[in-house]
Amino acid sequence: MCILHFMQRPASKEPPSPRFERFLTATTSIASTHEEDKLLEAIISSAKEVVEAGASSILLLDAGGKFLRFAIATGPVADKALPVKVPVAGSIAGWVVTHRQAANLATVKDDPRHYNGVDKITLLKTESLLCVPLLVDGEAIGAIQVLNKGGGKAFTDEDERFLGVIAVQAAYALRRVIEDRRRREELDELRSRMDADQTVIGEKGGLAEVFDIIRKVADTRTTVLLRGETGTGKGMIARAIYSAGSRHHRRFVTVNCSNIPPDLLESELFGHSKGAFTGATANKIGKFKLAHGGTIFLDEVGDLPLGLQTKLLRVLQDQEFEPLGSNRTEKVDVRVIAATSRNLEAAISEERFREDLYYRLNVVSLELPPLRERREDLPELVDHFLKKYSVETNKHMLRVGPEALEIIGNYDWPGNIRELENAVERAVVLGEGDVLQAEMLPGHVLGGRGYTVPEGATLTEAQRSFKRCFIAKALASYEGNQTRTAEALGIQRSYLNRLIKQLDIKELLTKG
Repeated sequence: MCILHFMQRPASKEPPSPRFERFLTATTSIASTHEEDKLLEAIISSAKEVVEAGASSILLLDAGGKFLRFAIATGPVADKALPVKVPVAGSIAGWVVTHRQAANLATVKDDPRHYNGVDKITLLKTESLLCVPLLVDGEAIGAIQVLNKGGGKAFTDEDERFLGVIAVQAAYALRRVIEDRRRREELDELRSRMDADQTVIGEKGGLAEVFDIIRKVADTRTTVLLRGETGTGKGMIARAIYSAGSRHHRRFVTVNCSNIPPDLLESELFGHSKGAFTGATANKIGKFKLAHGGTIFLDEVGDLPLGLQTKLLRVLQDQEFEPLGSNRTEKVDVRVIAATSRNLEAAISEERFREDLYYRLNVVSLELPPLRERREDLPELVDHFLKKYSVETNKHMLRVGPEALEIIGNYDWPGNIRELENAVERAVVLGEGDVLQAEMLPGHVLGGRGYTVPEGATLTEAQRSFKRCFIAKALASYEGNQTRTAEALGIQRSYLNRLIKQLDIKELLTKG
């Protein structure tokens, strides 16, 4: 049906009816919405309001074509209806999708096509029903269904026409956002696979024992806890476990528990229902649901708030949870890999980390050695990063000079692999020529050749020089985070800030 043709009305001085105004608002809202959750909400709210129904829903065909699933529903028992699968063979909605035509029933009581499975679960008594197909290029992708016309009346032919026009716009809008989502998911999966294929240096060097365990646990569902200093490559090891296992064809989802504000972390992990908190205008799928069938990597799990630790424990034990603001239990099949740079045993003694969660996470524990304990891997790592950033920057700095390699080998790398990668990237971006020379390295790395007192220096000058080098190294190990650096050094953050200014440490960090 042509929307413009339907909307054409005889010239009249009378203002449009309230119903027609609601219809225009509805179609405008559908046409201008590009987010899937908001679009579903706009469609279903519009349908319910325009035809004055007691409840409404959008049902979409599943991949097999045998069932219709509720994408969204409104009404007093919407939450109970959402988990129900409606059979295509044996339901009015299924008949509408199969025959690609509307069904308008004053009562469903005696109609043999009526599927009462939803009524039994929700205890909602269906009286009148209007269902129209969602058609895209003649193919049905689902249906819009409204129940129980207001005032106990039957839905009219005009109701059917209004809903039919809404369905035309809704079908094409839904196809657009669903295809956009699928494209994003395919890109995410491609990026995930590319990341998972990254080389992890050290299989025959400092990480040989780690890789031996990886091979044993990769194809299991066993929870793995990766431990080690910041920057030791815990994320890459997690991807190596995922890539080597049978779940490598499913999604790999990463959550950094220290980067998300505590009041948002529960929603990020477990999702939320509409209205769960101010600003929750639609249902949201959490990372655990997103990782269903695949693997979730919980980085810095030691920073998880105590309240959420209980919920995580339940997922690990029972593979189930409730989204924030909902009493609906979600079941998931997820392999969990966790990582931390914290001392969890100390956190347990200080009652900041649950002991029972610790034992559930610590089924298999891998301690990743700091880079200073695997110096034999340094040449290979430098070579790997040189090639990576030469390709990215379209340069050809593919070798490291002997003096630069000696300096790199003598430096302790408190920031570990991440600090080394940043130093090599900086050298490639700012340097000239095809060889990484010593002077291209950051100032704090050059200072790491071994602390020497300047000739003729006074005691005060020597102390100042040592403080500069010592604090610069500490800052580098925590990627410039002054709060964590001050905590590690046992001083106040305000005092550290004063020292940085007094000793010109920022200049030392950026000097190359």
